[in-house]
Amino acid sequence: MQECPQKNEATLDRLARLIVKSDRNAFNSLFELLWEPMYTYAGSILMNDALAKDTVQEVWMDFWQRREAVEVQNVKSYLFRAIRYKCYNTLRDLKFNNAQIDAANSVGVSSEIELNEDVIDLSHRINRALDDLPKRCREIFTMSRINQVSNKEIAELLNISQRSVENQITFALRKLRRDLSTVKSLFF
Repeated sequence: MQECPQKNEATLDRLARLIVKSDRNAFNSLFELLWEPMYTYAGSILMNDALAKDTVQEVWMDFWQRREAVEVQNVKSYLFRAIRYKCYNTLRDLKFNNAQIDAANSVGVSSEIELNEDVIDLSHRINRALDDLPKRCREIFTMSRINQVSNKEIAELLNISQRSVENQITFALRKLRRDLSTVKSLFF
């Protein structure tokens, strides 16, 4: 019977929180859950079992050493991304030819994991940008864009002019565009 993905992710997140507190048992449990898929992924990129094992071990050691300093939203995504970068660096350092590097780039094992991490990261950035808006502006923007309340209804509910509502939404959109402009270049 296959485990529910949400339950599995919750388990991984719980273990990651314990690892930050230097819980070795949690680290060992996470290692047991993810070592094999990470090794398989590294092997598919490096096409060398010994290098793949070494790479996975280095990522795990680095994760343990930096456990308190690293802010991880999704531990599985973080570890797979670390494997990918470590593999690419290994290929670069070994001066592999372009055909081997192209083959490594074509491996898409973790695209779903990366997409999930990217969406989570984008969501956090948007929430931070919204939190930076003035309180009234954030309230109006949330009512308009998230709760789908019309400008006229917002004006009536808050006892302000419809023009004030429009100005606040315009201000919020400008600020969000500016704050998220770096994100746009990353995703698009």
